[in-house]
Amino acid sequence: SVNIPDRPSSYCQSNVDLAFVVDTSRSIPHIDFTRQIRFIEDIVSFLDVGPQKTRISAVSFSNYGFPEFGFNNFSRKEDVLKSIKRIDHSQGDATRTYLALEYTHFILYGHGNGERPDVADVVIVLTDGKTNPGSYDKYGDESGKRQTQIEAAIIKARPAFIFVIGVGSLVDIDELNGMSSDPDEEFTIQVSTFEALNTDTVKRTLLSRVCVAVGTTTAQPQQYVSTSPPTSPPCRRAVADIFFIADSSTSIGITAFNELKRFATSVVNRFTIGPTHIKIGLITFSDDAEIQFKLNTYGRKSDIINAIFNIPYTTGITNTHKALQLLYKDGFTRASGERGNTVPKIAIVITDGASTKPFNTKMQAVKAKNQGIIIFAIGVGPYIDQKELDIIASTPTSKYSFSVDSYAALSSIESSLARRTCRVAVHRNP
Repeated sequence: SVNIPDRPSSYCQSNVDLAFVVDTSRSIPHIDFTRQIRFIEDIVSFLDVGPQKTRISAVSFSNYGFPEFGFNNFSRKEDVLKSIKRIDHSQGDATRTYLALEYTHFILYGHGNGERPDVADVVIVLTDGKTNPGSYDKYGDESGKRQTQIEAAIIKARPAFIFVIGVGSLVDIDELNGMSSDPDEEFTIQVSTFEALNTDTVKRTLLSRVCVAVGTTTAQPQQYVSTSPPTSPPCRRAVADIFFIADSSTSIGITAFNELKRFATSVVNRFTIGPTHIKIGLITFSDDAEIQFKLNTYGRKSDIINAIFNIPYTTGITNTHKALQLLYKDGFTRASGERGNTVPKIAIVITDGASTKPFNTKMQAVKAKNQGIIIFAIGVGPYIDQKELDIIASTPTSKYSFSVDSYAALSSIESSLARRTCRVAVHRNP
């Protein structure tokens, strides 16, 4: 075998903005935690670190996310290495991977925090288990895992490369593959123990693959890594053109509007996105209605999720009728990416109150449905007009009309909505 070279130039020739996302949960014995830290130190040691070279940042996580250091905190490699050595083994009783990934894209790669737009972004996630929210927030095990996938998708949409290293038998290979960039066999690395992690073979594999990803070497990655193919998405056979219609009126409030966006991204994350599968557009409404992006604006799931997170909250009254009119006049058109009558047209309307002009809302809903648009209507909170909601929805309303107590409770219908949407998309295809 070849020894890891002493000179960084034997690996990456170009600069990288490299972020480490480090599991510090209590399922990792302390001796193994020290091996993990040593692994990170060795990876950094073989890179050419400096303000005009490769920059390093880190965040750790267990029951909480723990900021370690950013790209512009240190200019010398020795200072970076000292900070890596100081990463604390928090030994928390949960594994909230999504918090660390959220911190990575909002803060570590945030504007003005040292990330350089002309330099490749690379994230290395190390974990010994699967996402486990514990009792610290609203997420259960499955919704927590989905949130991890959403946060990873946002990072990849920058764009950035994500390498995921899973250690031990408790990892979920499907979760690892979902987090990592494609192809999985290059960006997911699975090893049996932390002792196995801390070997030249694994370090050489990772360094080579990082450099291949950023286009700085033609080195071939090692083939010993054990991976397995990801599971098929639940909507893999579905073909549909789908518009989300999101209420952005004053009564919602910014916190609930953010919950609405998280719900939409979670639903999108269940779909197979692409020009021959499901295409997504989104309309917001308050005083006026606006298409935030069309069916043909984005072709990748990560880009759609990123776009949803960046939708502004406008405030105003609840002119639902304007959104429904915009839907069939401008949303479902060939120019906007609609594929004609051979592909189901689906709208998912989310609102927290009765519309300002209920008669107009009824008329526009009828016109939309008469044009073959299938409408799911979701009412949120105590001020919903159930009759109006049922008028907006397609029939039978038992399948197409939903009500929940709050935006935080939207996750309770996520699975049901996605499943029913998929059924429409699969079974109504000619």
